Amino acid sequence: MIIDVHAHLGNINQALFWAADAPTLERYAEEAGVDYLCVSSARSLMYDTTEGNLELDRALKETQKLLGYVVVNPMFPDTRNDMRLISENPKFKGVKIHPDYHGFNMKSGLIQDYLGEVAEQVSLMLFHVSCMPGTGFASTIDIIRFAEKHPQTHIIMAHMAGIFQNGIYPYFPNFEGLEMVREAGCKNIYVDTAHHLMYVYPGVMERMVELIGADQIVYGTDVPLQGPKQMRFAIEIIQDLPIPESDKTKILSGNARKLLGLS
Repeated sequence: MIIDVHAHLGNINQALFWAADAPTLERYAEEAGVDYLCVSSARSLMYDTTEGNLELDRALKETQKLLGYVVVNPMFPDTRNDMRLISENPKFKGVKIHPDYHGFNMKSGLIQDYLGEVAEQVSLMLFHVSCMPGTGFASTIDIIRFAEKHPQTHIIMAHMAGIFQNGIYPYFPNFEGLEMVREAGCKNIYVDTAHHLMYVYPGVMERMVELIGADQIVYGTDVPLQGPKQMRFAIEIIQDLPIPESDKTKILSGNARKLLGLS
């Protein structure tokens, strides 16, 4: 089994080449050999949070391979009510948080309180982590501190925990976020592989495993920013790692099955 924990329904950044409806996502998963694709709504992230959650709810009921995250936006507190979808539709498995798109800072005490109430109600939260120069509302250390306060909630930190290009000389990945995760030692933190540097530079995945170990890594691709070819390539990178087969299985599905409550 292969589970992709990081995907989106709809149109990312209003770019036509980063758009996928539910049938397209199903096809991408089929072509890549992915059994389950965990999806949040691009409409929820970019425009109307509640309408996007409802759109995803309909899509989950019409598809086989898609699982869902409800998007919650602290800037519109009533979106917390959308979490009812988790109990109404068992294909919703958790909550997606995106500080950079929604324009709130994880350092804010009010934000921490709001999201803390969310964490008390769900077992899984996927956090966007700031991963490119010029962004920073979702810093690695602030999400780690949030995870420390809520040890009963599983936290997935997207984008390799904030691995990013150097803004002045953009040819080397920065592993500071992964180092912070290792130093924190939080057992409820997992990190997904959804970052383009994974595809560009040899050795990035090897270094990720060295820093935090296979027990804390989950496969994710940021579909439709990546298509089925990139999804397959990412799987091949993981399968080619010089680690035991059992660790590859953890990254590709085992850890995610536990987080998603799949048998």
